Amino acid sequence: MMMSKTWFLAAGLLCIGPAAAQDEGRALVERACTKCHTLVSTMRQRNDKERWSMIVDNMVTLGAVLTDDEIERIIDYLAKNLGPRVNVNKASAEDLAKALELPKAVAAAIVEYREKNGSFKSLENLKKVATVDAKEIESRKDRIEF
Repeated sequence: MMMSKTWFLAAGLLCIGPAAAQDEGRALVERACTKCHTLVSTMRQRNDKERWSMIVDNMVTLGAVLTDDEIERIIDYLAKNLGPRVNVNKASAEDLAKALELPKAVAAAIVEYREKNGSFKSLENLKKVATVDAKEIESRKDRIEF
């Protein structure tokens, strides 16, 4: 009986789609993090995945009760939604790749385009770089500064 409930829950999570998974990730963060501090203090931070991992590990050390799966889901949610901001007009290719989770070749193309054409003024300008996937950049727009 327990196995069928687990399978049903897993199947349900696969069917609910990315938006619902995002809501579920936020709810998990809210449940885990608000026992000791406000959600605002968490949501105000911008960290890369490595730093979020250290923060969550510290929470567990201090007493947060989470399963390994929940820890991974929280870290993934925070890294995806609250990753570091990067100025695309000043950052190196390495910094762009790390902050925006882009392949190094794409980050290098952004820098090359910027050097040839001048500073980016908007997200639409950034999408003109040939190797940039518009959907990927759109999904990370909250991390981009001009």
